[in-house]
Amino acid sequence: MKILLYISSIVILLFTGFYLYQENIAPGWRSHQRAYLDKLENKHYLEKSQVSYSFPIKLRQIYLQEMNRVDRCVSCHVAMEDPRFEKETNPLKVHPGKYLKKHDPEKYGCTICHDGQGRAVNWKDAAADEPDVYWTKPILRKPFLEANCYRCHVDLLKETPDYNLGKQYFETSGCLGCHKRDGKGGFMGPELVGIGDVSAHIKYPEKSFDPAILSQLNGNPNLAYIYEAVRFPGAQPEDTVMFDFKLSHEDTRALTVYLKSLSMHQTGTYRLPLKPVCPLQIIEKGKKTFQLYCTACHGNNGRGGVRNPNYINDYIPRLNTLSEQMFLRKKKKQESVISILDEFDDLLEAGPQSDISGFFKVVAKYMAVKNIIENGRVAEKKDGHGPMPLNMPTWGRSLSKQDVASVIAYLISVY
Repeated sequence: MKILLYISSIVILLFTGFYLYQENIAPGWRSHQRAYLDKLENKHYLEKSQVSYSFPIKLRQIYLQEMNRVDRCVSCHVAMEDPRFEKETNPLKVHPGKYLKKHDPEKYGCTICHDGQGRAVNWKDAAADEPDVYWTKPILRKPFLEANCYRCHVDLLKETPDYNLGKQYFETSGCLGCHKRDGKGGFMGPELVGIGDVSAHIKYPEKSFDPAILSQLNGNPNLAYIYEAVRFPGAQPEDTVMFDFKLSHEDTRALTVYLKSLSMHQTGTYRLPLKPVCPLQIIEKGKKTFQLYCTACHGNNGRGGVRNPNYINDYIPRLNTLSEQMFLRKKKKQESVISILDEFDDLLEAGPQSDISGFFKVVAKYMAVKNIIENGRVAEKKDGHGPMPLNMPTWGRSLSKQDVASVIAYLISVY
């Protein structure tokens, strides 16, 4: 028994000694810093006597109290601000581009842009992107790295083409008809702000998800879940009513970048202010609102073409015939009604208009359309025992009076 105890004690001491040696005497960051010093000396950037004095080997970190961050990435990436190391390989390579000129690492750190585990001192834990490492923020690479720019920036940047394209798709495809963004939108789908933070243990792609696609998503399960939900909605649970938009890989990737940016994570630094923009004209405002909330169901420009299973008319109604339904067949008459909506936000508040023939018939149809937008409408079933078709949602609480008026004005204009 004593012999077994001695042997086990020796084994424990050996393992402890090995661990202490690996962590304190021969960690990877020490070898990277030594390599950096060797290059400084070999390239004659510094004299041999100056090297160790000017750059002592030690554990380095950036402490950002306001952001509650400790980033030790600089223990290995010691040359990230040294332009002489442009042609070297990571981690002994200068940071690409001119980003650090406006993003001082001492002020912003590294993980605010790149994610990863800032406190780690080895690559496996820092990248946090291997299956057996369970950090919630694996390191991001291009183009998904673009998502984190909008933790601080508000206006679009020319350096983020995938994000820009993804946001354009999102805001012109009627996604808010089902989903909410910052609490505003439909009720059939989940709130999207926070989807970029969801744990891979709660939301994850199907086990059969294409390994080739997963490799293009950095092996990041959160990105894979977002990508699959957008491109392959049929892979989601059976009660999912997400439309299949038949998106290409490139378009889905762009949408994934945008959705990844919808994070609830607080950076600890202020977002940059939005540049002032000119107010939109009523038809432009109506078009933007329609694209945000209505396009997915009613089609581009209200042209329809979207099937509604078990609905008595098979298809969700098209809306580009609204001017005709409102007895506005002449362009001049259409322009007069749009002008009234622009001024009063409501035909009733304008009072009788003698220059618009059949004004009260126009108002009656207008009130019916306005009521459907604000209060919704139940879609009649074709088969009483079949599934429930998609209903018109209630938008009275989500859209302002001006929003509703602008949408109607836009639909009148797209006859």
